Amino acid sequence: MFNPGFLLAADFHCDSGYLLYGNFCYFFEIEDVKNWANAEAECVKEQGHLASFHSEEEFSFLIGERSDALRDSAWMGLRRQGDGSYKWSDGWPVFFTQWGPGEPSNLQDEGCVSMHAAFPFHGTWNDTDCAVAKSYICKISYGTAPSVPGFDDPPRLTGLV
Repeated sequence: MFNPGFLLAADFHCDSGYLLYGNFCYFFEIEDVKNWANAEAECVKEQGHLASFHSEEEFSFLIGERSDALRDSAWMGLRRQGDGSYKWSDGWPVFFTQWGPGEPSNLQDEGCVSMHAAFPFHGTWNDTDCAVAKSYICKISYGTAPSVPGFDDPPRLTGLV
């Protein structure tokens, strides 16, 4: 019997320019920099969100695979809430962090989180001003979308390349 709520990553592929990990496709946008809100809007247009990371394994895999693509810091989906806590733009609670030294600084105008690309802080996270234009990382889920091959195929990922 077909179970539309459970799909294996092996059943999917990511479009050219995207990286598959687990049930997700990731895209590193390095050419068209945007502020945090506009970057999130672009990811939502692709039926995803700015990237959320839920384990050291997931984060390490992506950084290891695409560290050459990032020339500068990049937005991810973590944002400070009104109560001072942090939450991912896809709604997930925070299980894993990779804050850089002295971060988060929690300054009033630093409510969004980016990932450093340059050494010695490569891969660490920094809270920063949401209005600054940066590269960004989108994360699109294929693992939860119902799909019947040939009838309800997952949407094609286009428009960010």
